[in-house]
Amino acid sequence: MKVIHTSDWHIGQTLHQYSRDEEHKYFFNQLKDIILEEKPDALIVSGDIFHSATPTVVSQRLYYHTLVELSQLYDDLQIIVTAGNHDSPSRLEAPHELWEAFNVTVVGNIDFYKESEENELTFDASKVEIPVKRNDEIVGWILAIPFLNAGNYPSLKENDTYSNRVFSFYNDLKNNLKLNSKFTDNHAVVAMGHFMMSGVNSNSYNKMIGGLESVAKEDILSLKEIDYWALGHVHHPQFVGENMRYSGSPFALTFNEIYPHSVTVVDIENHNVDIKIREIEPLVPVVDFPSKPNSYDDALPVDDVLRNIEEVLDNECYVRLHVKSEMALSDVTNAKIMDVFEERKAKYCGVQVYLPETKADNSENTIRTIDEFKAISPFELGCSVFKKKNNMEMPDEMKTMFKNVCDEIMKIEN
Repeated sequence: MKVIHTSDWHIGQTLHQYSRDEEHKYFFNQLKDIILEEKPDALIVSGDIFHSATPTVVSQRLYYHTLVELSQLYDDLQIIVTAGNHDSPSRLEAPHELWEAFNVTVVGNIDFYKESEENELTFDASKVEIPVKRNDEIVGWILAIPFLNAGNYPSLKENDTYSNRVFSFYNDLKNNLKLNSKFTDNHAVVAMGHFMMSGVNSNSYNKMIGGLESVAKEDILSLKEIDYWALGHVHHPQFVGENMRYSGSPFALTFNEIYPHSVTVVDIENHNVDIKIREIEPLVPVVDFPSKPNSYDDALPVDDVLRNIEEVLDNECYVRLHVKSEMALSDVTNAKIMDVFEERKAKYCGVQVYLPETKADNSENTIRTIDEFKAISPFELGCSVFKKKNNMEMPDEMKTMFKNVCDEIMKIEN
């Protein structure tokens, strides 16, 4: 069985009020070419189809048009889509009867039920056990699991942690598949999921959306009968184990995602897994200018930045500036920066200001405007509040811990 794995499309997302629709169309055209070159048995999309649970009519039209066009590339292509935490499960799944005519399967939620009040919560496994066919013969199975809140995984009588629940859920699903009369040991098995794994590079993952829980990598990788894990939720493409991968977002959705983006081609034969990465070219690159500095000392003043910015202004790209200043930028300076981008191809996406660390000593006395407040970092503000309350500097050990926390928060926010 051969599949193409992608995820986290986030159709309808905007970057600093700029629409990304043309970028999505550019990605879908590349995806179409890759499908025609690779000829997979199935295209699987592991959640976060839309950026919002209530997508606009334009976003829905783009989604429907894309799936219909892809489904018509050749007769044997199956498309399997699962909901992510950004999606509305019921909205995504509502037209599933119509999708069947296009060989598209959409799973928005798991149908849980109780046979009686005494019985444990169970679910309709047949809905998520999707046979993949080639020339009318089954070559493998997709376990199409959408995003589930931690509390929706069936509870356990012992060791009832989130990670153990997820492991038990997939283990039961795998065992149930093996009881299916159409299943044979020669069939490939791919499990989809939309959750956070332990130990991954999660800089681009918004921990405030979708819960803080993570699944232990060791538990999931111990399910040996699953040939490949097609994961979504984390936007940074990466392997978690040799047969487990986050395909990642198709292009940079934020300034934290400046790295190569791709889709994953997975070819499984006799349970031997061959994985190929097909890189996606961005239509509009995301650029930090100058390169993101580590601190105030590494940053350049506004005038120096503006003198060098000509090299990017005539490129089609999103630009976030990095400058240092002794205080928050004035309205005049902000207007001067915005004027530089007028009628140029580059799209201005704001400026990050780096203030000297000494601002922490008197920030509460110098803040006069909203812009000045925004320019004070959480670290600086926290240090000044600690000093004001305790009449002493924050201890170095506490300061280090607090700085680490602030840096993690800034990664999430950016």
